Amino acid sequence: MSQSQDTAFVRQFSGIIVGLLLLTIVLIFVARSLQTETDVDANPSQKIIAEQRVKPVSDVHTGDKSVEELAEAQAATSPAPAPEAVAEEDPGIGGEAIYNGLCETCHQAGIAGAPISGSEQMAERLSEKGLDALVTNAINGLNVMPPRGGNPGLTDKQIRAAVEFMLP
Repeated sequence: MSQSQDTAFVRQFSGIIVGLLLLTIVLIFVARSLQTETDVDANPSQKIIAEQRVKPVSDVHTGDKSVEELAEAQAATSPAPAPEAVAEEDPGIGGEAIYNGLCETCHQAGIAGAPISGSEQMAERLSEKGLDALVTNAINGLNVMPPRGGNPGLTDKQIRAAVEFMLP
């Protein structure tokens, strides 16, 4: 190849490169003009969701004011007294109160195979196992049911009262 052919090749190759660069720049401007800009502030719910997503998981508070705020927050979020607290305060609490506080959730709907209170299924279990076996199961727990219905503060007498209340 001669020097004149080399010069012609470099000139053609440079022209192609410059042409491709110009085409790229034109396409970038066309694409930007076609794209609509979204206004982030147009939808307030999206802004709230974004703020919740990036907020810190917890805060660190120090000083007396923080201790007071913590005490107020704990008082506001503390649940109602648990049935175990009631049972410890009043050992003579009846089976109905214990049933309503602990047993009703599962035994009213039959959750996880729990016999529905007052049903024929409960009567069958009473006739098959007897009252003492039902009370023992309630004290020790059975299948998904925790021992003493999840309240270790209940006495055997209170468990028996709750079981008797559930019978038809």
